[in-house]
Amino acid sequence: MKPECDAGFHARLNLILADEKSSTAFARRAGLSQSGFRRIEKGGEPGLQSLLSIAQAAGVSIEWLATGEGPMRRDPAPAQGQAQERAQDQPRGQAATDAATAPPESRPAPPAPPALDGRLLGMCFEGIKRTYKEANARIDDRSAGIMAARLYEDVLAATADDPDPEPARRAALRMGLQHLRRDLQTPASPAASSKHSA
Repeated sequence: MKPECDAGFHARLNLILADEKSSTAFARRAGLSQSGFRRIEKGGEPGLQSLLSIAQAAGVSIEWLATGEGPMRRDPAPAQGQAQERAQDQPRGQAATDAATAPPESRPAPPAPPALDGRLLGMCFEGIKRTYKEANARIDDRSAGIMAARLYEDVLAATADDPDPEPARRAALRMGLQHLRRDLQTPASPAASSKHSA
């Protein structure tokens, strides 16, 4: 099953590749075959696993890569907070001067995004598709992918401090899918469907 990427997917892929030495090196880093990656580069649609691999290797959110929605990078807030902390430790005005005059190779690299758990994201996607099917409701792959990305983020956030995250993540995923199931089974609006009797 292939996720539906919007028309801007290839423009976003080219944006990512602009910072790379070569597309061959990027494909290797992403764990994709040269021929498979070349097919995607030339306009082919990536499968879910390829999309996950590209997003992880590039350090971008899968939602942004597939749809253009949401932030490009995952969780930019910690990097901003660290920069503000460093600026507070330096004399007034020196942090901006240092950052502006430092050569690019001496500037600190942004923190690496957390590793993407492709298995968990796949479970989120499959769970959403299965839940919709069981409720006799329809959802396209793009919408399911967007919902899966949000559910994935919710599951990770809910289990971030758990010492044994694997069982906690499974439980959080089940709970999220139960909420979805309940929402799908709830009538849209009682006022819209009820008729007044005389």
